[in-house]
Amino acid sequence: MQETVRKSKSSLRGLTRLYAVQTMYRKEFESSSLEKIIAESKANPQILISDEISMNEIDTEFFEELLTKSRIHQKEIDKLIEENVADNWSFDRFDKVMQAVLRLGACEIMFFESIPANVIFNEYIEIAKAFFQKSEVSFVNGILNAICKQRRTVQTS
Repeated sequence: MQETVRKSKSSLRGLTRLYAVQTMYRKEFESSSLEKIIAESKANPQILISDEISMNEIDTEFFEELLTKSRIHQKEIDKLIEENVADNWSFDRFDKVMQAVLRLGACEIMFFESIPANVIFNEYIEIAKAFFQKSEVSFVNGILNAICKQRRTVQTS
């Protein structure tokens, strides 16, 4: 019974992270405030997620906190990501989906210390696999791993 609860919470957070990536991507192309987009996304999740997923499958509190913290700390997060990219690549050069994945993953590492690092890595690697090829997935893993080594003690499973 307890395993079922733990597994469903994990699935809930995974879908929430994917929805947050989609919402952040959407924000890149709209002039609306993030707060307005969050409110619209919470009111109508089918904007981004398929009809098979209901809002009951999204951790709305975590969703809003993750997106809000990533916006508030965006400059700090982007700077840290850029510091961990070879050849002084500008964060602006990255694909918008890649930016969203890296920002949200870095945000969780930096500001959600109660979530184990291996959980964050696994979740964002799975999201990256949905959008990118193997080399880009490895890139996401490398950047998040470097940030984690700088910002906290890696927790093992």
